[in-house]
Amino acid sequence: MACKIDRGSAFDCANLEQAGIGNYVLLINKEDLDAGAITEDPTSHEIDTITLDTATYAYRFDSAKGSVHIVPSSPYRAVTAIDGFDHTLDIRALDVSQLSRENIAKMRFQKVVAIVPLANGKSLMYGRNVGLRISDYQENPGDPDTGATIQFVIKTPESDPPEIAPPHIIADTFDITTLETV
Repeated sequence: MACKIDRGSAFDCANLEQAGIGNYVLLINKEDLDAGAITEDPTSHEIDTITLDTATYAYRFDSAKGSVHIVPSSPYRAVTAIDGFDHTLDIRALDVSQLSRENIAKMRFQKVVAIVPLANGKSLMYGRNVGLRISDYQENPGDPDTGATIQFVIKTPESDPPEIAPPHIIADTFDITTLETV
């Protein structure tokens, strides 16, 4: 790929990153992640392994294909003496079973950490230090566009300090699906 104009270009034209996210999110109970182990590459500082204790897993919530069904964001929050980022995921889940509803409802009491796969093979981890709780739940079975989904939002709780850093990158060499329930 030719890319001759180079007036302070901030990207590598020959190695452009593929934009976009996958059509699912993995949620892990924060206490399960804390009890496990995470290692980071000493050079890139990307997470290169995540190990959970025996009988603890990540739980998958699938969405319809297209990034409008999982909307991650990390707005900056300025707080006196502490500032950081409010990690937020707006998720439209396809599983509307009673078990799925109950698990979503539990997130009002239990903090979780979210992993979102990226199209480039890497992933992003949201809520690693503070955790995420449910802040909104919507369903409208009468709406033909969204009636077969449950929409919920998980985010850094407003009563907690913000996350210190933006979402953490997980290297493309780690297969996040190994964390899922069997």
